[in-house]
Amino acid sequence: MSNLRVGTTVTGEVVSVEDNLAYVAVGGKSEGRIYLEHYTSDKDVKNLKEVLKEGAQIKVQVTKNSDGLILLSRLDIEEKEKRDKIIRKIMNHKPFMAQVVSKNKNNEFVLSKDGVRLILPDNYVDLKADFDKDSIIGTEQKVVFVKSEVDERGKTRFVVSRKQVQYNEERKAREEEFSSINTGDVLTGTVERITDFGAFIKFKSVEGLCHISEVSHYRIKNPSEELEIGQSVECKVIKKTDTKLHLSIKALKKTPWEQFLENHKVGDVVECEIIKKSEKFMLCSPERDIVGILNQSDYSWNRDENFAGSVEEGDKINLQITYIDKDKNKMTLSKKHLEYNPWHDVHLHVHEIVSGTVERFTNTGAIIKVGNVEGFLSNKDASDEGKDAQEVLKVGDVINAEVVAVNPQRWLLTLSIRTIEEREKRKYVEKFIEENVSSSSTLEDLFKEEEK
Repeated sequence: MSNLRVGTTVTGEVVSVEDNLAYVAVGGKSEGRIYLEHYTSDKDVKNLKEVLKEGAQIKVQVTKNSDGLILLSRLDIEEKEKRDKIIRKIMNHKPFMAQVVSKNKNNEFVLSKDGVRLILPDNYVDLKADFDKDSIIGTEQKVVFVKSEVDERGKTRFVVSRKQVQYNEERKAREEEFSSINTGDVLTGTVERITDFGAFIKFKSVEGLCHISEVSHYRIKNPSEELEIGQSVECKVIKKTDTKLHLSIKALKKTPWEQFLENHKVGDVVECEIIKKSEKFMLCSPERDIVGILNQSDYSWNRDENFAGSVEEGDKINLQITYIDKDKNKMTLSKKHLEYNPWHDVHLHVHEIVSGTVERFTNTGAIIKVGNVEGFLSNKDASDEGKDAQEVLKVGDVINAEVVAVNPQRWLLTLSIRTIEEREKRKYVEKFIEENVSSSSTLEDLFKEEEK
């Protein structure tokens, strides 16, 4: 087959093999010669008998055909096979390492993989918009085949992406991390984003939402009141769905009441801000989101003192804690317990005669100052003649009265003049009867006698 042209590629059968030379039938009675150095560029192959067997079919290229001598080579074929193998590997959509060589006029990065030219477009370089893309020149980068296309010169371009590798790796890492997280886990993450409804917290690759209601035990209008972007926070996974994590920061923190009760007990004095006034009580706050009640009965030992009228919402006052309900987070406060209690000194007894001063009158009687406390003298007890207190007394009068009822714990002191007057009359009558009355005298006769 002497008409075989140089450069022609044919498939022939190996006729015989020597250490450095093989004869290949390339058509008819024609045989070509192929030497070891033209069979492969692999330096590890030292003998053709290692790689060729008689009868094997091989593809060869004619490099010379003259004077009855046909020389063959597989070097270009081998190179093409290697290139095709590399291209097939490149195009299997698995990540591989490639050298970033330069940048072309289209602002694309030119890469090389075992001699195969690759193109990395600018928008395929990195997931981060602010990444310094030129920094990859001269380095090896992991990329993945995206597509092949024909350029304006008719040559095939192999387009790769570094960004897609990052995305795939992040997605895989995210899936693995997500599957390892369970409800109840306590994790440490970084605040990635803040919205009106909550904060997004990122761990390694996974992101979860901490709703505004789970950010703090305190009342807040926006998570930014408690958090800032980039802040490291510890949180608890309170719910996990197929794709989302619901987180809580406050679940790992003590409530305002728990913190308050760690440092305060009944009897402590606290400075409170008046946050609400009503007819019968005030709501007072010693600390943020801690509220206690100051009942009207705890304003003052003087029940007539109008303390609510002397303060405004926003004012601060010192109060004493008198009761705490830990289960219901309730607390009562007192102003009067910080003041002198005059009733502590009251040691009076029923029927005891006391001296007092008329302070003022009411519709039903008179207020009598006895020592440092006030007692009440009703109209019916002001006189045995049925007259009201204002008819027989005036402000400033010093009187003697009998204790009818007394209870210092309830600030109660009830007085009577009538009982004294009636007792005096009874004593007089008994004495008069004993000295002057005959057995036939009537009570009417006795009083007539007294009137004379």
